[in-house]
Amino acid sequence: MNADSAAAIVGVAQVVQRPGDLALVDALGPIELMVAAARAAAADAGGEGLLTRVGFVGVAGGWWRYRNPGQLVAAEIGCDGARAALAAVSGTGPQDMLGLAAERITRGELDVALIVGGEARWTMQRLKRLGEVPTWTVAEGEGDPERVSGFPDEMLAEMGVLGSATAAYALFDDRLRSAHGRTVPEQRDHVAALWSRLSHVAARNPYAWDQTPHAPASIRDASNDNRMIAFPYTKAMVANNTVDMGCAILLCSVGVARSLGVSADRMVFPQVVTSSHETWTVATRNELHESPALVAAGRAAFDHAGHGPDDFAHVDLYACFPSIVQMSSDALGLGSGVGTDRALSTTGGLGFAGAPVGNAVGHSIASIVERVRIGGLGLVHGNGGSATKHSFAVYADHPPTSFARIDVQEQIDLRARRALAADCDGVATVEAATVVYDRGGPSHVLAAVLDATGARGWATCRDETVCAESEAVGIDGITVTLDGSGSFVPV
Repeated sequence: MNADSAAAIVGVAQVVQRPGDLALVDALGPIELMVAAARAAAADAGGEGLLTRVGFVGVAGGWWRYRNPGQLVAAEIGCDGARAALAAVSGTGPQDMLGLAAERITRGELDVALIVGGEARWTMQRLKRLGEVPTWTVAEGEGDPERVSGFPDEMLAEMGVLGSATAAYALFDDRLRSAHGRTVPEQRDHVAALWSRLSHVAARNPYAWDQTPHAPASIRDASNDNRMIAFPYTKAMVANNTVDMGCAILLCSVGVARSLGVSADRMVFPQVVTSSHETWTVATRNELHESPALVAAGRAAFDHAGHGPDDFAHVDLYACFPSIVQMSSDALGLGSGVGTDRALSTTGGLGFAGAPVGNAVGHSIASIVERVRIGGLGLVHGNGGSATKHSFAVYADHPPTSFARIDVQEQIDLRARRALAADCDGVATVEAATVVYDRGGPSHVLAAVLDATGARGWATCRDETVCAESEAVGIDGITVTLDGSGSFVPV
């Protein structure tokens, strides 16, 4: 590969609009936060004219209703002719777009690319409560953007059945508990200690939404400020997307960077970006606590870059809920035990650092770039859906021998199982369970159940005794009867 054609990240920036920084009516909106981050990233790069040379603006999806936010950002920064892309709300979106842009730059199809994301959900919620109208940009944007990182309808439909992402990941956590032979209290202690470590990372992150270090007990135990969401997950263990944050990543070829006066010490090089997905529905997944797709994408990234898990000085694993960090660190050989010295996040994760709903990985990449500039390899994991889509990328301070964007899907044996019909009746075995809460307390048990053939389905139980047993000792392995309406009773 010609050295001048290598794609380099030359500028990154993160912006946080904290409560109290501005009066609500003066707060920046999503577009304004993205534009502010883009300008700050250009300043970080130190190259004159970078923004006006942007030919691709990729935007991470958000809670807002813009039709083409990339067009709006392009108009503000002076690159009206740039091609706009919009990623679906997904934990892989920013890295997917970065891989696409890096590939086009390497091929000579693109000079400069901008990846941005932003959200002003904290302010928006408070404006609504007050009956106020935001003063920020509300225009939808013109034209149709290139679409990236979508999900099929069957996956979205199942998420509606499960009720929340928290419940799905809590089921994974219960299966991890039984697979590792831990008691319920031992698993609660394990995940609380893991999350406490992340909170201490966030405490050192100047862009984190919550910079308070939390002791394990304050994370594990429910309280007035930390209610239970889906056992064992309290509010402190759940991703926080109610933030006012934005970030930007600027990429260009080495040749363009040099011509615009970007210093070599600003350049960080994507070596490889890999992607994969599990079965689109969790019900058909072979195992709830393992992911062949995650393993395949991670190994492909290692193999192409020529590095193993011990070679990375900087690691940021997607941390929306404790179960996915346990799954990814175990699959990659990084370790998630309390005794390990390895930091698994550079931001502090979504529970403490927080992030716009589709842009956590954008902040992870910006954070990794700042560290790789100082020295050492960086690894970033993106995760979307219910541990469904995965993206890995390796970042270094030198150009790759050959950059690659690799979809490993054809290499994966997902070993999908049959899904039970929603109206199935008969005898089944509980595979994993969580107690789902509302603001009044425990609502019901949600269980993954297997019939005699190994087919999986979902069933609920509102019996208080079953709820209590699930939280005390776990109900995995018990025999239940399905009544044909989506409910179960213990035999």
